[in-house]
Amino acid sequence: MYLLELDRTMCVSCGTCIDICPEVFEFADDELSSIKGVELSDLQELEMDDPLCTIDAMENCPSGAISVHGG
Repeated sequence: MYLLELDRTMCVSCGTCIDICPEVFEFADDELSSIKGVELSDLQELEMDDPLCTIDAMENCPSGAISVHGG
Protein backbone atom coordinates (compact mmCIF):
# COMPACT_ATOMS: atom_id res chain seq x y z
CA MET A 1 0.00 0.00 0.00
CA TYR A 2 1.22 3.49 -0.88
CA LEU A 3 0.16 6.84 0.57
CA LEU A 4 0.21 9.81 -1.80
CA GLU A 5 0.30 13.23 -0.15
CA LEU A 6 -0.08 16.57 -1.88
CA ASP A 7 0.62 19.73 0.14
CA ARG A 8 -1.29 22.25 -1.93
CA THR A 9 0.17 25.16 0.11
CA MET A 10 3.54 24.39 -1.52
CA CYS A 11 2.17 24.09 -5.08
CA VAL A 12 3.47 26.62 -7.62
CA SER A 13 0.93 25.68 -10.33
CA CYS A 14 3.60 24.60 -12.82
CA GLY A 15 1.53 21.62 -14.00
CA THR A 16 4.46 19.17 -14.03
CA CYS A 17 2.55 16.59 -11.98
CA ILE A 18 -0.41 16.82 -14.36
CA ASP A 19 1.84 16.43 -17.41
CA ILE A 20 3.55 13.38 -15.88
CA CYS A 21 0.54 11.78 -14.20
CA PRO A 22 -2.79 13.07 -15.60
CA GLU A 23 -4.67 10.01 -14.35
CA VAL A 24 -4.04 11.13 -10.74
CA PHE A 25 -3.55 14.93 -10.78
CA GLU A 26 -5.60 17.83 -12.14
CA PHE A 27 -5.87 21.59 -11.67
CA ALA A 28 -8.57 22.63 -9.20
CA ASP A 29 -10.66 25.78 -9.64
CA ASP A 30 -8.08 27.74 -7.62
CA GLU A 31 -5.47 26.80 -10.28
CA LEU A 32 -3.43 24.66 -7.87
CA SER A 33 -2.81 20.98 -8.45
CA SER A 34 -5.19 18.55 -6.83
CA ILE A 35 -5.56 14.78 -6.51
CA LYS A 36 -8.52 13.63 -8.60
CA GLY A 37 -11.48 12.38 -6.56
CA VAL A 38 -10.13 13.66 -3.23
CA GLU A 39 -11.89 16.38 -1.25
CA LEU A 40 -10.23 19.75 -1.81
CA SER A 41 -8.05 20.79 1.15
CA ASP A 42 -4.55 22.14 1.81
CA LEU A 43 -3.22 18.63 2.44
CA GLN A 44 -4.66 15.86 0.28
CA GLU A 45 -4.01 12.16 0.81
CA LEU A 46 -4.82 9.09 -1.25
CA GLU A 47 -4.11 5.44 -0.43
CA MET A 48 -3.10 3.49 -3.52
CA ASP A 49 -2.20 -0.14 -4.22
CA ASP A 50 0.04 0.90 -7.13
CA PRO A 51 1.90 4.24 -7.10
CA LEU A 52 1.47 4.48 -10.88
CA CYS A 53 3.28 7.59 -12.07
CA THR A 54 3.12 9.44 -8.73
CA ILE A 55 6.76 8.71 -7.87
CA ASP A 56 7.86 10.33 -11.15
CA ALA A 57 5.61 13.30 -10.35
CA MET A 58 7.13 13.57 -6.86
CA GLU A 59 10.69 13.44 -8.21
CA ASN A 60 9.96 16.17 -10.75
CA CYS A 61 7.86 18.53 -8.60
CA PRO A 62 9.95 21.72 -8.31
CA SER A 63 8.36 22.77 -5.01
CA GLY A 64 8.43 19.39 -3.25
CA ALA A 65 4.67 19.42 -2.74
CA ILE A 66 4.23 15.72 -3.49
CA SER A 67 5.22 12.81 -1.22
CA VAL A 68 4.78 9.08 -1.77
CA HIS A 69 5.21 6.73 1.21
CA GLY A 70 5.08 2.94 1.49
CA GLY A 71 5.77 0.16 -0.86
